[in-house]
Formats: sequence, structure tokens, C-alpha cells
Amino acid sequence: MTPAQQQEGMAAYQAYGEALTKAGALKNSNRLRPISDATTVRVADGKSQVLDGPYVDSKEQLGGYYLIDVPDLDAALSWAARCPGATHGTVEVRPIWSMSA
Repeated sequence: MTPAQQQEGMAAYQAYGEALTKAGALKNSNRLRPISDATTVRVADGKSQVLDGPYVDSKEQLGGYYLIDVPDLDAALSWAARCPGATHGTVEVRPIWSMSA
């Protein structure tokens, strides 16, 4: 992307974050480092294995996340459609597991 396109993209994400905050929906968000910076841990036969890089080799990668609190899936899907990333990639909507005390 050109510097102007990068600046335009950052402005779009900033406006999206501000809209989520104004609506009281935003709980957390953050960018993620590139997939090349990933370290994968798995346990096999009781032994921990640490691997450099991602577990899955794919063309797509998770670039960041927004944790939002909305009443239902329809509201979450509406916010996902407004995310700038939906215009040039894919936005995955996933509920969280509620952990009982």
C-alpha cells in the first residue's frame, strides 16, 4: 500500500474503534504481530513441544481482534460488516465461552 492508502486505512480503523466505544460495545482490541513471529506449543505424550512459527500454514492470518459486548449475533454481525477489514479480507465472528465461577 502507498503511504496515503496506509493513512486512509488507519483512519478507517480509528473511526471504527471510536464508533464501537461510543456505542458502549468495545471491551478490548489489539493488533497482532505477523504470523512469522508466532511460536506454537503443544503437548504430546506428556512432553511439551515448542515450534517456531504458526501451527497451520495458510494464506490468511489473524491480524487483530475486537472484543465486543453486544446483545446478540445479529448485532455482532452488523458490527463485523462495518469493520474496515471486511472490505479487503474476512471478519470472523466468534462468541466467547462464558466461564462460571
